[in-house]
Amino acid sequence: MGSSDVQSGVRCVSLMLVVLVAATLSQTPGDAGCLTCGMPALEKGTEEQLLIEIAKLQILSKLHLKERPNITHPVPRAVLLTALRKLHAGRVRQDGTLELNSNLERQNARAKDQGYEIVSFADTDHRDAAKSGLTFQFSKERGMNFQILQSTLWLYFKSSSEAPKERVTAKVFLAGPHQSNRTLLSQKQFDVKWGSWQTFPITRGVQNIFDRGDKQVKLVLECEGCQDLAVLGSLGNASHQPFLVAQVRVREEHSIHKRSLDCDTNISLCCKKDIYVSFRDIGWQDWIIAPDGYHMNYCMGLCREHFAGAPGIAASFHAAVFNQLKANGIHSAVSSCCVPTQRRPLSMLYFDASHNIVKTDIPDMIVEACGCT
Repeated sequence: MGSSDVQSGVRCVSLMLVVLVAATLSQTPGDAGCLTCGMPALEKGTEEQLLIEIAKLQILSKLHLKERPNITHPVPRAVLLTALRKLHAGRVRQDGTLELNSNLERQNARAKDQGYEIVSFADTDHRDAAKSGLTFQFSKERGMNFQILQSTLWLYFKSSSEAPKERVTAKVFLAGPHQSNRTLLSQKQFDVKWGSWQTFPITRGVQNIFDRGDKQVKLVLECEGCQDLAVLGSLGNASHQPFLVAQVRVREEHSIHKRSLDCDTNISLCCKKDIYVSFRDIGWQDWIIAPDGYHMNYCMGLCREHFAGAPGIAASFHAAVFNQLKANGIHSAVSSCCVPTQRRPLSMLYFDASHNIVKTDIPDMIVEACGCT
């Protein structure tokens, strides 16, 4: 999806929320104790429903997804757990769920680039005729928006006491349009006396594929004397299936940060209110691997005139919604809004539309501080 499509999607999200808020407010008495932006307070159930819809639309927009992925063929658990352990994305619990590293969000809280780690499993439906080829599918929405920082192919080689040589050389090529047109990406020597995972750096080849806008990476393996030892297809141990890990980044803009108060029963001024969004409760647990949910939080409270004008508000997603409320004259009393002034990213591991595993820190998802416009 291009940048213009994403911007259009965000505008549509804002307009949808304008209509939703307006419809809600029209059912509320005009002088019902305004606490935020000079507008009547929403009922608790309606307020939470609105915030959850904001969270869902915001996640899809920032992941450049038109809709939530439809997971029709789940990745086998053995394959998934092997890839997650190799990725070091976090700790795999005994029940098979994943606990993300708690320091990932803190490490990237002030980063200017949104980083991704994509795990793509070999597509067994597109195997090469010579049984030495591997095809990896990537989502159409991605492609040219990403800079490849690092890309690594993981292959498992079975042990063999009958190999002609204990030490062999394996080569990985980027397949061209014709059988003879191939580009050598990586080669390495290793011992095949014991079964082991081997890694092959292929950053340059994957970058070329993404630059062309293609969504398939086709690789060919050559290993003299060890060709039959490489696990390339769907046969054998399910946890030994080949996969590709790509670390990529895309530029995102961040706003200026400012601290604020947390809400409690004794605070009526602009403050931060905690709210937890459970991915299981909203039916997204099938495509979001981790976390189980997150503290979205939101801003509420009185905004006095001398509190207005906090820096960095114009870039706020919530502020954009309420600015459109003002522009459309939905409520004439709208003056100063209590909105987010500081956010941090949400670390997430999920399946994309091509059933690849993607790890990323979605910027500006968790509200940490509030202020007045």
